[in-house]
Amino acid sequence: MVAVDPLLGTPSPIVLSFGLGDDISFDQEISKVFGAKVFGFDPTPASLNWIAAQELPPTVRIYPFGISNFDGEQTFAVSEDDTRSNFSTKMVTGKSIICNVRRYSTILDMLGLATIDVLKLDVEGAEHDVLPEVLGSDVLPRQILVEFHHWWHRTPVEQTYRTVEAIKGQGYTLFHVSPAGHELSFLLTR
Repeated sequence: MVAVDPLLGTPSPIVLSFGLGDDISFDQEISKVFGAKVFGFDPTPASLNWIAAQELPPTVRIYPFGISNFDGEQTFAVSEDDTRSNFSTKMVTGKSIICNVRRYSTILDMLGLATIDVLKLDVEGAEHDVLPEVLGSDVLPRQILVEFHHWWHRTPVEQTYRTVEAIKGQGYTLFHVSPAGHELSFLLTR
């Protein structure tokens, strides 16, 4: 995921990072480079156990729940190969677990946040469920960094196109696309 240089002018930018899995390099780097206060979220036991064994900067806080379009519990499928901590509400496998999830608005209220500088979503297919509430909120992030998962969650690519257009419709400009075309970065320009 790529965050853009406008963060340089922001003292202690606020980052909400959803879907940590077993890679928190983005969270550590944005904290180190920009002095960001990172609020990281992952509801899955495998990720939380892995994160507990990592050395975190003091500006990174981890919360044991995920983001969804409702508050409560949600079923997550365990990754098919069990070698990574990528759990998804959109995958269908033989194994599943129940995890806690919260709405964007609930999380903002819980943290007492009125501004967000960066919202990172790597939520294994749930991005299409979550982004409508984010885009309808009074607290629009300055940047949205999202990984779309249509290639392996049976989500039609057309849904990704519609979601991208909805993001742009709220005043965001697409400023980066990863080489594989799955990770997109947007900057609020209105």
